[in-house]
Amino acid sequence: MKRVAIFTVITFSLLLLVGLGLQPAAAQSAAWTAEYFNNPNLGGAPAVIRTEGGPANNWGYGSPAPGIPVDDFSARWTATAYLPGGSYVLAVKADDGVRVAIDGVLYINRWSPATGLTDTAIVNLAPGNHSFVVEYYEASELAFLEYSFTQAGGGYPPPTQPPPAGTSVTVTAYTLNVRAQPNAWAQILGQINYGTVYPAIGRNYDTSWIQVNINGTIGWVSRTYVSGYGLEALPITDGGNPYPPTPTPIPPQGAYATVTAYALNVRNAPNPYTGAIITRVYNGQTYQAVGRNADTSWLQLNINGTIGWVNSSYVTGYGFEALPITDNSNPNPPPVISYATVTAYYLNVRSAPYPYAQRLTVIARGQTYPAVGRNATSTWIQLNVNGTVGWVNAGWVSVSNLYSLPVTG
Repeated sequence: MKRVAIFTVITFSLLLLVGLGLQPAAAQSAAWTAEYFNNPNLGGAPAVIRTEGGPANNWGYGSPAPGIPVDDFSARWTATAYLPGGSYVLAVKADDGVRVAIDGVLYINRWSPATGLTDTAIVNLAPGNHSFVVEYYEASELAFLEYSFTQAGGGYPPPTQPPPAGTSVTVTAYTLNVRAQPNAWAQILGQINYGTVYPAIGRNYDTSWIQVNINGTIGWVSRTYVSGYGLEALPITDGGNPYPPTPTPIPPQGAYATVTAYALNVRNAPNPYTGAIITRVYNGQTYQAVGRNADTSWLQLNINGTIGWVNSSYVTGYGFEALPITDNSNPNPPPVISYATVTAYYLNVRSAPYPYAQRLTVIARGQTYPAVGRNATSTWIQLNVNGTVGWVNAGWVSVSNLYSLPVTG
């Protein structure tokens, strides 16, 4: 987690429906019940229960309440509010994990170390009382939670009325691209969000793509990321050959890469040791490949205008070897300038410089490995453990030339 000063100005707008009769009591108050736990998993009875104006908080490096530690704590906020029907935008950003449920439906579920990203969802509500539950955990160092819930505007708002009679689809992906044609390289017309429902009006020959009507815009979505009934009975509306082409053509206008990892770092150089992370891409997303390094072990992608590098082991596609070599750096990893010797009896090697990151392997006292990087505060060291690059807590290793190591995480 980066040590940066973060100031949050967060609003939770609860819009009151004016009527002739009295509104439910929840409509008159935005008060939340806050429960704080002295563990990171909401375990046991809460140590502190109090009323707060909302879940948004910036604790920095401090504790949220007496009796709660500065690290390894968790919290839950609950509220009920009367809202008019319509579409709302839910947005949260947290350091570290957060999840949000409305009326028992989980809209945000990022129970993991901080990514630096804002998670959003479109929520379609009928008029009436609605229950909100926000859960959070803090791992270490900086702690904050940004939260907002406002009326939707722009993009594709979900329909506020049920779709017309007939076949419909429900989005099962977090966000789903709507394309002009039934293939992964066609122009993106817009995006729709998890849980939204739209009329289905057609399909391609093998029902791998569904044609949908999104508030008057006609487009195509991948069948993999929607659910529905009777889709095979829809008319074939793509006008193409009813048989798959052989062989599968290379995507038009260059090569494209589809992410196969759950989440993939995009770096400013084709090197896991020295390339800084500039963004992340996620499973199933497809981007144009514009270059490669000498051995095609790294690909340069255009990610909505941001040019960066990804490890080619975690993408799939065609024509990568024909891409121009756009890497002018040395393709070899930097020379070893530092070694780390384990001082703990056993020591976990993790995928990121956090105590809750995935454990990659375990090393033992007295073993020595090349040190290839460190985090900004030198509290975690990046090692090359027989080809596996991972992170260890600096308190359990003896490191030579520590401050000569590059900051890699």
